[in-house]
Amino acid sequence: MLVSILAVALALAGSPLSASRLASRSSAVVRMTLLKEMTLSDQRVVKVFDSEAGIGEAIVAEVVASATAAIASKGSFSLAIPGGSVVTALKAMPADACDFSKVHVFFCNERIGEWKCYKGALDAFATRCGIPQAQVHRVSEGEPSDAAAKYETLLRSSACVDNTGKVPAVDLVLLGTGDDGHCGSLYPDSEQIKMTGQGKAVLPISEGDKKSIAVSMDFMCAAKKAIVSAATGKRASMVARAVSGEFGPYDCPAGMVRARSTVWFVDSDSVALVGK
Repeated sequence: MLVSILAVALALAGSPLSASRLASRSSAVVRMTLLKEMTLSDQRVVKVFDSEAGIGEAIVAEVVASATAAIASKGSFSLAIPGGSVVTALKAMPADACDFSKVHVFFCNERIGEWKCYKGALDAFATRCGIPQAQVHRVSEGEPSDAAAKYETLLRSSACVDNTGKVPAVDLVLLGTGDDGHCGSLYPDSEQIKMTGQGKAVLPISEGDKKSIAVSMDFMCAAKKAIVSAATGKRASMVARAVSGEFGPYDCPAGMVRARSTVWFVDSDSVALVGK
């Protein structure tokens, strides 16, 4: 099924704009193929696309749809993103897709002192799309424990974030995965993943020269919607374990993500072992 990213995004958001009017607003209309969609017994959804590029296009469409809906509903949109291939996909974000002055960007992980995720977001889409730099929320300097505490305070005090629950809830969190089952910067059997259930939103990581922060599994699960992406055959075994639920307490963080709405974006290679 071929779909236009922007047309699908506005359809999902309930916008009255027609596909033809939408296409006229931006030249960056791309196409992707959704091969299959399935709903698991725990209500997680798995969407299978034709390629890794198709996953990237679907990520853009989801951001546009979620942003349009949130801005129409409450006047702002809160988005949490990692680095890597997920933020690279956002380079295709049309600059006129929504009211980007109402968008706030937070980070799922960040290396203190390097700020690769922050710089990557600015380069990929935030600057080009006109998101005010003050609304691209950089992690502070300092020791990981201090930086994590400050970032948690920021999340808990931000008007664009739902803080009616025990853990701050952003409108959308985008998550990448690894073939070892890690998700964001939560690695199998790590100290950070074992802190799940403690109600902390942001965790410090200090391992040798690596000083960083990462959002917790509690934060991921509190989100209104989570997109978990996994592409290529090297992740096939992990995807099969994650969607089946057949893993140990902490050895597949990607499989632990249970946001209010959780959707996996995979391709035909990464989903090849599901059900085998």
